[in-house]
Amino acid sequence: MRRALAAAALLLAAPGAARAQTMLDQEDRLIQIHALLLDLPPVEAPGAWRWREAGLGLELVAIPTIDGTTGSNRQITASDRIRAFPRPRLAVGLPAPDGFRAFAGLSYVPPVEVREITVHLVAAEAGIAWTPGPLRLELRGHALAARTESPVTDPATRDTLRAGELGVDLSAGWEAALGPVRLTPYAGAGLTRLSGDFRVTSDGTRLESRYTAAAFHAGLRALLSRHVEGVVEWDLYPGRLVHPRFRVSWVVELGAGPRS
Repeated sequence: MRRALAAAALLLAAPGAARAQTMLDQEDRLIQIHALLLDLPPVEAPGAWRWREAGLGLELVAIPTIDGTTGSNRQITASDRIRAFPRPRLAVGLPAPDGFRAFAGLSYVPPVEVREITVHLVAAEAGIAWTPGPLRLELRGHALAARTESPVTDPATRDTLRAGELGVDLSAGWEAALGPVRLTPYAGAGLTRLSGDFRVTSDGTRLESRYTAAAFHAGLRALLSRHVEGVVEWDLYPGRLVHPRFRVSWVVELGAGPRS
């Protein structure tokens, strides 16, 4: 019995076993990084949307350099193909009690191939903000489902990643007028629960990842003449990803009536 236990301990401590575990960790981390690139952080100041306001815009997700090393292999990552990922975002202000603002948002990316990468994504968000004067405090929830196809294990194949995410965050900001421009610096934190299922097309191998990520963000919103909006935001997922996102929107009023 003692010999069997000693043999098992030696196997667990052997360099080959350690390398295998490290490779699995690296594969798991790559799945998480690519799923978090698809995440739906605010890229918006808290309490931005008044009742009867809507904004249709484009978000640009900057893709940092990603190390695709897994054991002795190197996988093809998103940063090997593209350095930015665009997606449309729609936000609509909803009715809310006095002193509050609420909104709902939607993002959809159709399955169009760009540089051998196809992303099919739908995401939704909703939030409510307390707006006592220039202070803004917002609680927001978001959800996402996506499927991507791209070369990962072999340049000649299209491997598949299915990602699902649920998250919640709390943001604080301060709005100030500067001539025709309204500026709102903001920051916040939250949690994102993700599931990533990766399938290798060549041999059918499947890898699954489940991860709860802490998420931090800080940014600045500028609204010019109540119609042109620009936002820059840095997003941090400790131990996984840090990168900027940008958003440009056209803001309109949907009909007449009082606005909060």
